[in-house]
Amino acid sequence: MAAALWPIVMAIIFVVALYGGYFGAGIGILMIGALSLLTPGDIRHVVALKNLLTGCLRAVAVMVLVIEGIVDWRYGALMALGGLLGGYFGGSRRIARTGLLLYARSSLGSVFRWRPTTFGGYTVRP
Repeated sequence: MAAALWPIVMAIIFVVALYGGYFGAGIGILMIGALSLLTPGDIRHVVALKNLLTGCLRAVAVMVLVIEGIVDWRYGALMALGGLLGGYFGGSRRIARTGLLLYARSSLGSVFRWRPTTFGGYTVRP
């Protein structure tokens, strides 16, 4: 890549990282697009760098929320524990995807189908 384009590419990656720290939806594909400007060619290197940078920007966002005292630890601790356990066991074991997918879909489907849900003061019943 030309040295003249380096500041532009860094600015694009910075803007994508700001968006990822604030909102986060679709950050993976945005980061891959921005990083592909740096290293066109082998997508494996781009995805590895995306994973590293996304982890860093999420860690910074979490640290800011913790320092500001915005985290409700009653929910945050359970979510962190569930994420750690799910990541460890999901990554270290080979789980039959179809069986797990069918179980998750049927469990969540039955919960959302039979449980009245409240949105903004209105109760939605199946």
